[in-house]
Amino acid sequence: MDRYELSVKRFDEFASEYAERFANIDAYRKHIDQFCARIPGHNPAILELACGPANVTSYLKQRFPDSRIVALDLSPRMIAIARQVVRGVDFRIMDVRKIHSLELQFDAIMCSFCLPFLSKEDTDKLIIDCAGRLKDKGILYISTMEGDESRAGFESTCFSGDAKVYFNYHMQDDLERALTANGFSVAYAVRQDYDEPDGSTTVDLILVAEKQTNVIATNAIVP
Repeated sequence: MDRYELSVKRFDEFASEYAERFANIDAYRKHIDQFCARIPGHNPAILELACGPANVTSYLKQRFPDSRIVALDLSPRMIAIARQVVRGVDFRIMDVRKIHSLELQFDAIMCSFCLPFLSKEDTDKLIIDCAGRLKDKGILYISTMEGDESRAGFESTCFSGDAKVYFNYHMQDDLERALTANGFSVAYAVRQDYDEPDGSTTVDLILVAEKQTNVIATNAIVP
């Protein structure tokens, strides 16, 4: 079992606990509002990556009740909870590393704390795929834990038991280089501290970027 499969297994085990712990998105609401304010149109098509139990999905549906939202997660139990929480959303069990296979084009992509579970290489590839799935002037939201990728490794979670999950860290400069190389312009960037249950503090990085028109993306992994 590779680390991705292990992460899915862990989130399946703690899906209900996760849904309850992170139900309140107030700490990120102002950032999500920055994303929403930039989305073109009144009834946008929105793709959400690693939607989990629909904590963010629910807010997006409230903001855009008549929009088409496709929300993906690889954890079957997370998707089962999400389907109970929000109606009128196309929830799918799907690996975010395969969104290039989607035939739909979107006005916006929400990627809230998916990157901590993706390597730098997979993150660079995801940005390429997001550029391919977004319409011109489409909006991309990314949030992650900021840090050097050398910090990546198995860490204890905030949930019951001693199960560990493999966490990745990403630097703002790396993400912005990948975004720029693939035709995005960063419109909003902010850091904020997050207090962990064990008393430590991590830094959350939030980026909102717009896909530019008439820009040729490199479609290449950025070193």
